[in-house]
Amino acid sequence: MTSPRPERHHTATAYVVDGDRTLLLWHTKLGMWLPPGGHSEPNEDPVETALREATEESGLAVAVIPPADLPQCSGPTVLPPPAVILIEDIVRSDQPRHQHIDHVYFTRALEPVDWSAPVPHGAHRWVRAGELAGAFSLPAPDGTLVAVAEDVRLLGVRAIAAALGESRAC
Repeated sequence: MTSPRPERHHTATAYVVDGDRTLLLWHTKLGMWLPPGGHSEPNEDPVETALREATEESGLAVAVIPPADLPQCSGPTVLPPPAVILIEDIVRSDQPRHQHIDHVYFTRALEPVDWSAPVPHGAHRWVRAGELAGAFSLPAPDGTLVAVAEDVRLLGVRAIAAALGESRAC
């Protein structure tokens, strides 16, 4: 007998890139380092969610990095596709088990960033692609070393590459 599928929530994530770095935030409730992101609001498309969450959590204005071949037309609005859609199991003591259908976007900061400045979300790190390329840990606010998840690392490397490729194409 198969167990019923857990409830699913639509979310969006925004890898915020500036130069050769991407932003990771300490997520206290999950106990891990993640890029900005969160749940979609009613009537909000995934791009709007990613942009809103990035701005709320980083304090930065960002833009989605679209694929070079994104069609432009006078008909319906064309949204850039996510880099990937993840189905994530969320297990927390304060909530029933559920899943996130997470639309992951790569974004770039629209203004120069002071990497040492505080961000609204709190504990954060600007991480270079070279660090993300292999397994590594970052200290949580209490000093405990916490491994950065493989999907976070691999997508962070791709986000930085997409941003650097975009700047070379301009």
